[in-house]
Amino acid sequence: MAPIIFYDIPSDKVGCWSPNTWKIRYALNFKGLPFRTDWVEYPDIEAKCKDIGAEPTGTRDDKPLYTFPVIQDPHTGKVVSDGPKIARYLDEAYPDTPKLFPPGTEDKQNAVFAELIQKGGPALRPLVIPPVVNILNDVSKPYFRTTREKMFGGKLEDLVPQGDDRKATLEQLRQAFEAFAKRLDEGGPFILGDKPSFADFIVAGFLQWFRVTLGEDSDLWEAVSTWGDGRLLKYLEDLRPYEGNPRA
Repeated sequence: MAPIIFYDIPSDKVGCWSPNTWKIRYALNFKGLPFRTDWVEYPDIEAKCKDIGAEPTGTRDDKPLYTFPVIQDPHTGKVVSDGPKIARYLDEAYPDTPKLFPPGTEDKQNAVFAELIQKGGPALRPLVIPPVVNILNDVSKPYFRTTREKMFGGKLEDLVPQGDDRKATLEQLRQAFEAFAKRLDEGGPFILGDKPSFADFIVAGFLQWFRVTLGEDSDLWEAVSTWGDGRLLKYLEDLRPYEGNPRA
């Protein structure tokens, strides 16, 4: 079978870094589906999506917004945009592979992730989004800086919390992820119990984003390693079989 084409945003420094594409990389490996990565720089994403017939995933400035992840499946001729839509497509197109959404579990998966983002989302943005510009390739940096500074209304460097504000932001994030870790301890090792699901790959994608964007010597990653008595690191380790090669 010809491999699925998986569209991702490159970083020569770290390979795969985006939480949005990490979850699909995990999903493809979990299902055992052969794929190859087509790395596309930020300024070229819209043109690539239009070229292959990928649908926009939203709007920006009243114009269609094209984002990754996107997959192109030579086996069926389908091009699918947006993480959850891709996951549902993979389950439907390849029913004999492990399920990302086992029957009757999608509501629970969504609820667990929604709770995590509701509690921790506001802390994520100022801590992790601005430093992304430091790992991008030079051709993508101006696009990322311009679009994100317009989105947040200030220079990226000015958005990063410092001093007591940073401590408070880290504390907010700690509370959110330790509540999540407690859920795992109650039924784990994964959200649904013994087997991973799509929600696990979403959360793991965020943890990978922290690790590769700020680095393992950052205060954020050092904090993550202690939250829940190391439960989050064990969680990532349990999901390691589905990481694959983040540079391939």
